[in-house]
Amino acid sequence: MAKARKQKGDAAGGGATVLHQKLCLSIDMENQLINGYTEIKVLLAENDTFALHADNMTIRSILVDGESVEFEYSPHWKSDGDQPNWSLVSCSKTAADVACSTYISSLNREAIPNLIVSSERSVKSITEQQLDENSEKHEENSGRLEEHGGKSVQSCIDQAVNGCNGSAVKEEKEKEKEKENENRNEKDKENGIETENEKVKNIKLVHIDYILEKAETGVHFVGNVLHSSSQIKRTHCWFPCFDTATQRCPFDLEFTVSTNLVAVSNGDLLYQVLSKEDPSRKTYVYKLNTPVSAQWISLVVGPLEVLPDRNDISASHICLSPALSKLENTIAFFHDAYSCYEDYLATPFPFGLYKQIFLPSEMTVSPTSLGASTCIFSSDILHDEKVIDQIIGTRIRLAYALSKQWFGIYTSAEEPNDEWLLDGLAGFLTDLFIKRYLGNNEARYRRFKANCTVCESDVSGATALSSPAASSDLYGTQTIGSYGKIRSLKAVAVLQMLEKQMGPDSFRKILQVIVAPNRASRTLSTKEFRHLANKVGNLERPFLKEFFPRWVESCGCPAMRLGMSYSKKRNMIEFAISRGCTAKAAPDSDSLANGDIQEGDAGWPGMMSIRVHETDGAYDHPVLSMAGEALQVVEIQCHSKLAAKRIWKSKKSSKVDGSDDNVDASTQENRTSIDSPLLWIRVDPEMEYLAEVHFYQPVQMWINQLEKDKDVISQSQAISALEKLPQLSFAVINALNNFLNDTKAFWRVRVEAAYALAVTASEATDLVGLLHLVNFYKSRRFDADIGMPRPNDFHDIPEYFVLEAIPHAVALVRLSDKNSPREAIEFILQLLKYNDNNGNIYSDVYWLSAMVQSIGELEFGQQGIGLLSSLLKRIDRLLQFDNFMPGYNGVLTVSCIRTLARIAARVSSSICLDRICELIAPFRNLDKPWKVRIEASRVLIDLELHQKGLDAALLLFLKYVDEEKSLRGATKLAVHVLRICQASVDLHLNDQIKLTTLVGLLYLFAGMKAYNNVFLRHHVFCILQVAAGRSPTLYGVPKVVTPPPVVQDICSDQQTKADSSIPQPSKPQEPSTSTPSVREVVPTSGPTKDADNQSNCSERRNVVKIRVRRTASSSKASDADHRDHSHGGRNENEAGACSSMSVDAPMVGAANEPLNVSNHNIEEQNSCHDLESRMSASVSNVKLMDRHEISKELQCTAHSRLDALPKDQFSPLTNPLEVVDKPGSQLEGVSTSCDGNQAPESMNGLESKERKKKDKKDKKRKRDKKDDPEYLEKKRLKKEKKRMEKESARKQQESEGVPCSEQQNIVKSSGSQEVLPARPPAPVRSSEPQVSSKETTIDTAQTTVKPKIRIRVKPLQRKAEGS
Repeated sequence: MAKARKQKGDAAGGGATVLHQKLCLSIDMENQLINGYTEIKVLLAENDTFALHADNMTIRSILVDGESVEFEYSPHWKSDGDQPNWSLVSCSKTAADVACSTYISSLNREAIPNLIVSSERSVKSITEQQLDENSEKHEENSGRLEEHGGKSVQSCIDQAVNGCNGSAVKEEKEKEKEKENENRNEKDKENGIETENEKVKNIKLVHIDYILEKAETGVHFVGNVLHSSSQIKRTHCWFPCFDTATQRCPFDLEFTVSTNLVAVSNGDLLYQVLSKEDPSRKTYVYKLNTPVSAQWISLVVGPLEVLPDRNDISASHICLSPALSKLENTIAFFHDAYSCYEDYLATPFPFGLYKQIFLPSEMTVSPTSLGASTCIFSSDILHDEKVIDQIIGTRIRLAYALSKQWFGIYTSAEEPNDEWLLDGLAGFLTDLFIKRYLGNNEARYRRFKANCTVCESDVSGATALSSPAASSDLYGTQTIGSYGKIRSLKAVAVLQMLEKQMGPDSFRKILQVIVAPNRASRTLSTKEFRHLANKVGNLERPFLKEFFPRWVESCGCPAMRLGMSYSKKRNMIEFAISRGCTAKAAPDSDSLANGDIQEGDAGWPGMMSIRVHETDGAYDHPVLSMAGEALQVVEIQCHSKLAAKRIWKSKKSSKVDGSDDNVDASTQENRTSIDSPLLWIRVDPEMEYLAEVHFYQPVQMWINQLEKDKDVISQSQAISALEKLPQLSFAVINALNNFLNDTKAFWRVRVEAAYALAVTASEATDLVGLLHLVNFYKSRRFDADIGMPRPNDFHDIPEYFVLEAIPHAVALVRLSDKNSPREAIEFILQLLKYNDNNGNIYSDVYWLSAMVQSIGELEFGQQGIGLLSSLLKRIDRLLQFDNFMPGYNGVLTVSCIRTLARIAARVSSSICLDRICELIAPFRNLDKPWKVRIEASRVLIDLELHQKGLDAALLLFLKYVDEEKSLRGATKLAVHVLRICQASVDLHLNDQIKLTTLVGLLYLFAGMKAYNNVFLRHHVFCILQVAAGRSPTLYGVPKVVTPPPVVQDICSDQQTKADSSIPQPSKPQEPSTSTPSVREVVPTSGPTKDADNQSNCSERRNVVKIRVRRTASSSKASDADHRDHSHGGRNENEAGACSSMSVDAPMVGAANEPLNVSNHNIEEQNSCHDLESRMSASVSNVKLMDRHEISKELQCTAHSRLDALPKDQFSPLTNPLEVVDKPGSQLEGVSTSCDGNQAPESMNGLESKERKKKDKKDKKRKRDKKDDPEYLEKKRLKKEKKRMEKESARKQQESEGVPCSEQQNIVKSSGSQEVLPARPPAPVRSSEPQVSSKETTIDTAQTTVKPKIRIRVKPLQRKAEGS
């Protein structure tokens, strides 16, 4: 199996497989020169020609088995340096198109090997004599290393060469032994020995001698430090290799540097060798026995300080001398993460010694650069014992980088589509560390917020984890930017869902199997992980068959909206549920053809739990199905019962008619819950699903949830719900204040409560929230005797974080005129004025930074403008103080600069922006800290945007990027400008971009600076896409690129692989000449399985299908038409609803068959969740019977718009007369009667087969539920409900006595049927049928008589209370 997988990646090298590689470099730091050679042991497949990746270097010579060979070398960077012609660019859209084609062409060209090695000599076996010849050749080529290292270096090189060919010698010895036993085992010789002989003949030792001059790509010289970066496809820019993830091999590494420098690389350091002839040079020899791909080879050379770990673990921590004291304090925890992972995985660290190097930010390309057994970090995350705010972030980042060593490097993805799995496993391991050493509350809170972020952003196919269009076709760019972060968070959430399903012990066993040292292969695929989930995790195959396509291969998360109603008489809770999907349907056909977008009607596997907290305890009810009907009504029986003595009412509030049976907090907000056994209700309390849940319950139940539930997720959900209430009561404000003062609560949730108090503070509540915030801060930090702040004391860390957030929350309070109260401005000014950190062992740099940032949130009106000068003086004083005594990472200066810019933008009418720019510009000087320089540049770009517009801001960005020396600084500026462009999309400011600016962005995008920094290149590409109104991703961009001809001739396998990764343009479905369908003309959302079968099967083209959709984007003409003819009883409060219909044309030759069209009546139930909702209905499964009633099924989907509605409208007692007490009343049943000719027998037979297949699936799905008492009770109630409904409908029909109408529909029997267009092309030939309450007519070109069909709507009868 391992060999087969290894052979799968042979196309990257023209059929060659790398077995071993040795890299020897001599580094001259003064001249920025690298001389070196590499030896690659390869196994050729069929011919003697193979291809390598090499770029940005000068190839001196190439030897194959000691003989000089011909090679062809075409560097990528030279072709990229030639600027293309941008004459075709005329606007932002054409610029985006050019950027797409250029980007795809560059990525495709970089993925193709460009060093072609051709060896035309005869194939010979490697003998011992050839090994000696190769050793002599290596002695000649290693002269410069021998000059510095003496005999020891030469012996090491000879040993390494012999090690490269050791396997070949063993093969020869085995062949000789088998030749001696040739007579005894002749069959083995023919079948096995000859195969081994062919392998030995095809093993080649390739020696490449090259030189690097002033390298800027792959490796970077910054002062006296040289370091590599793990950018996409940039490893081959500093040594020739097979730069693909599928080619893995062991490495021998040797680096010769000056004696005052230290070389740190992958694997174990075997020894250091001093040169006798040149004592100023020293060689570091590393050996990496574990096979890895070339992209994980890293190197750092500089005057480094090495700090071994003091806790008996195989780890070393390295940095430059100025950061050594911070390093000692930062890595004090590291042994906890190291031991945690080894204990959980039951295996030691796979690479021997782990080395993490910390370099200044201006030297690095990215915050984290991974390598096998090494990791390069930015030194900004280092901190001393006085800094508090940086601790949590630093520990999580170091722990995540360590987890990537197991999942990502040691175990790699088999295909690009499987990279999500390794990324998710690394994140899962990091969450394990957070839970053990940072607390369960921290882990759950972070996971909850991450899931919320995923649900908000998982709206397109770009976030589909294992989709080829969103992974392999993007050449690795899917891991860069915001989409990369969303994909990582979603991958972890999906794996945690699997862990919930199989249990933590089973999931741990799967991870232990993956990283086991005796595992045959070091790659992992989604298919193999799915197999392990079935065998080890004991998950059933049907569940996995639904789980992976829905969660991994497609996009979108469930969007659940629930409302509840409680019936005292039945002691039952009724839930009205609407299920949707966060994914938005793409308008283009290509996205639909990819299959990544699936509507919410498809559903998700599993059952979601509802936890009901009653007076007698909490009860879980797994009753919420994630599939099936989009609209559901679920009933739950309460376990607790009210005592008779507790059911009492005052004489004033009691009613004889008992209309207040259904408890609702909108009318009884301040009453306790003594009228109901319910305390509060939670949906999916254990986060078993990655879902967006909107739940509506009475206000008092939210308050109970906040006060009594100890789960941090439950508390956060309650605060979010109370914060959004349109009408606030003092009970809500007091509950938030009490939670803020609760020192036992989790500090992050207390911070949320503080911000909620700020949002709820208004003149309607007499600014009570502001008063509570100020009083809370003064009770902790002020001296009661003198009324002034006490000196800082940060011993209580959780309390420190809560108090740090109070000034920012106070600054968010607004009056009715949208200005900040004077009391809030005076409070913040007082804190700044009297801040005293004397006697405090901790630094107050973040404390002051938070206060300064709160000033930027203030809105100065007539009352507060007088205090602005005092605040500016305080900011200026802090700037001077931080300049005289620099604080931690320039944090305080960064906050002051940002706050000055925000104030200037808000009061630009009274402050000259040019004066502010002159004040901030000196902070861009090179003598300032790196973070300060970058923040000053970003602030000046913001001011330019505010003053002169987007085009001027982009021009200034181009200027700053050209001046910026650090690669990471240029990336940060590009990320900032991308956010500006995304914010400008809603304001329609992108039209301001001039043609010269667009061309300037394209020159930057295709230039050498962007080639050296793939992160800068990608973000500039995203800027061009956003400027054209598109998504900032390569997803959905057509990829039609042809590889160079020279590679086509040699690497046929590679060409095939590259071509297969390019999706071909999807062809539109050709309509059938006999039975055209409207589905081929008008794409409909949410197709069910039956609907698909009807529209694609030619035998069932006589089925009439009607789809009625209410959308806000329909035309006014269609809206007016359906307003006149529809009989839907539409809610008057609903705005902009209209209908559209599509009908499948009947079969050719079916002149006697009826054309059935039905109308439906939508009665909007006034429940606690569906008020003012947009509803769409699709009528499917219309069956042609023989002149009798036609039964069909109505499926409704709802998308509520309740966020902006008052809370009292959500409650069931808003209109007591319309409260629903039974589940069937929440849905709608429609039956249509029509007479027609008999359908064909083949049609009925096909329908019966479909019905049997559906029944079989239903039985299989319900097989596991037959012993569940709750399910049996629910089934019994459902049958009883249906029986009562049929009986009531029958009685009403008999009383009305409405006869069925017989209509003969004459259809033209010859010629092909015409497909009905989506919209009427002319008033004469209307394609939309006119639907009314009495009759419906359809006018087509093929009909001679307008068919008339009478539709009767059977209303549902309410079930009697007694029954």
